[in-house]
Amino acid sequence: MYLCIDIGGTKTIIALVNHRGKILHSIKFETIPDQKRFYDNLAQQIRINFVVNETLAIAVAMPGIVKDNKCTWLGNLPWKNFDIAKKLTKDFKKPVYVENDANLGALGEARNNPEKNLYFTFSTGIGGGVVSDGKIIKKYQAFEPGHNLYTYHGKQKEWEDFAAASAINQKYGKLVTEITDRDAWNDITDRMLLGLAPLTASIKPDRIIFGGPLGLELPRYRRQLRKKLSFYLPKNVQMPTFVKARHGSFSVIQGCYLYAKSHQKNH
Repeated sequence: MYLCIDIGGTKTIIALVNHRGKILHSIKFETIPDQKRFYDNLAQQIRINFVVNETLAIAVAMPGIVKDNKCTWLGNLPWKNFDIAKKLTKDFKKPVYVENDANLGALGEARNNPEKNLYFTFSTGIGGGVVSDGKIIKKYQAFEPGHNLYTYHGKQKEWEDFAAASAINQKYGKLVTEITDRDAWNDITDRMLLGLAPLTASIKPDRIIFGGPLGLELPRYRRQLRKKLSFYLPKNVQMPTFVKARHGSFSVIQGCYLYAKSHQKNH
């Protein structure tokens, strides 16, 4: 079994996953912005809710840039050089593997798919990962598309500042799951398209997987978004398939499981 931890900008999920990828038990709680208080709470939640001595390893998904198993930078949390692997190894005596959350989301969603898969999670921010043949493409390991700058309403802004689910919630005063107005969805697809078009043109994926609260609403706007994207793609770039993340809010957890399992095989 594997203990899988998905740390998000607003919430954290811990799940116990068996050797076949089945989630046996999971909990969700608020991500505390203070680094020390967050870790203390995380460790306490693990001790209370899980039997760690029965697990082979711990996998952790972090919403930022991960290098040498350490998160060096986070976009939406005030943490820096957070060596969570060292802390968890000391406290729970298990090997710990850390990777970017969107990379692991891509890994979880693209399992057994040989194509080039571009994964986006539209949540507190916008994360992204690129997976081909079941492996994270190293070129895009520090992808972080949500922090790309685009001109929006005459100003340079990061993509996630106007197209993440949190930005949409703030704009319309309701959750994306509650938005039904056609004009609103027309505006939302325009916001998404500003980053989606150039990234699709440069990466040339076979499939784009949409995750996160906004991504999971794909059936509402799939046709509209594809139609708009077709106007911006060069003739030598084929229109990718659009799919909704099949694991929903547990895409990253599935990626954690696969990541930990692959590392265990290599040791």
